[in-house]
Amino acid sequence: MASPEDGIQTLVDRVRLASREDIVMQNNTWYRSGIMSSSEKTISFRAVAEKIEALDSLAAAQERPRSYLINEAITNYIELHAYQDALVRKGLEEMRKGRVVSHEQVVKGLKRMGRARR
Repeated sequence: MASPEDGIQTLVDRVRLASREDIVMQNNTWYRSGIMSSSEKTISFRAVAEKIEALDSLAAAQERPRSYLINEAITNYIELHAYQDALVRKGLEEMRKGRVVSHEQVVKGLKRMGRARR
């Protein structure tokens, strides 16, 4: 079992490393300068602790950093909502052109195919 002194020594070692490699600790997270590309930006947000713990568990299981999973989630969110937005816009355009089908016509067609609710 590690003693408190071991934890302090680890922290001292990290501070020494930080002074050599431009590593900074902020809000219990270590950051190293120069690891982000010029197109990347840092953001900060609040989340429920259980969600962060679940995210960290997934990240550990996949041997990926937390930021990788967050970026994947953001990408998926943007793609999904952009797709949905495009469908809505297409539907609105079709409606403006008068290309609509009434609810009754849809139900009638579904009954013919045997897919209507009973």
